[in-house]
Amino acid sequence: MKYPEAFFLFQLVLIGQLATAQVPDDINYYFSRIIVSTAEEEKLAYNDSIANTLLSYLESVDDIVATDIPGVKYLGQISSSDSLIKILTWNIPISNGNNLYNCIIYNDSLEKKFFLKGDAGLQNLDVGKVLKAGQWYGSLYYDIEPLGQADDISYILIGFDPDNLNENAKVVEILHFTKEGEVVFGKKVFDSGKGNQARMIFRYSPLATMMLRFSDDRARIVFDHLSPTSEQFEGLYKYYGPDFSYDALEIKDGNLIVVEDIDIRNNN
Repeated sequence: MKYPEAFFLFQLVLIGQLATAQVPDDINYYFSRIIVSTAEEEKLAYNDSIANTLLSYLESVDDIVATDIPGVKYLGQISSSDSLIKILTWNIPISNGNNLYNCIIYNDSLEKKFFLKGDAGLQNLDVGKVLKAGQWYGSLYYDIEPLGQADDISYILIGFDPDNLNENAKVVEILHFTKEGEVVFGKKVFDSGKGNQARMIFRYSPLATMMLRFSDDRARIVFDHLSPTSEQFEGLYKYYGPDFSYDALEIKDGNLIVVEDIDIRNNN
């Protein structure tokens, strides 16, 4: 029996849909194995399986930036409002209480994907250092916003490093790309009154919860001011937490300017 060409095309589409539908189940399975595994080598092997599955999936979709993978636990998925950047992040626990962080960045204008790994976290990261992709420290990014003009576009990232070495940490980072199309982290656009920084890092107790988010109009980043629970713990960040006052980073002319002691009611 002969089948029309349209039949075979339908079959290929159906096979592709079935394969795509399997992706969330596969990723959730790999994460479940990492959680119960006690062997670091096995965790790393499953982590590689997650990365390979995600990279293969991204090759199969038409609009990477607009497409989220539904039903996947433990995977951060954010897209920029200009529809040019997609970022996926996840972490797995490794030895000594540290985390191995993974990040896939897709730049639509470059039509290029970057896969990064890092295990240093935020605790000892230099706030003034500009970093290449191979120097990435590791973080879970949960928000993104374009910064600057079309001819010099960067992206503000907000990220989290959970309970690494008995401290939580969050970061406001700047992502941009070289003329050669390579990833760069950090840009000296932060004005805190103490000289420009390439990023801002907040370190605090793993028992505390810190707010760090964009205001509704996306014109500011508002955050809890952190203080030690007692003067004797000054500089020991595992004893820091919100003190019920609030600060902000005002986004203006491509810079992020620190504004202290704001009224949070005006920044919802």
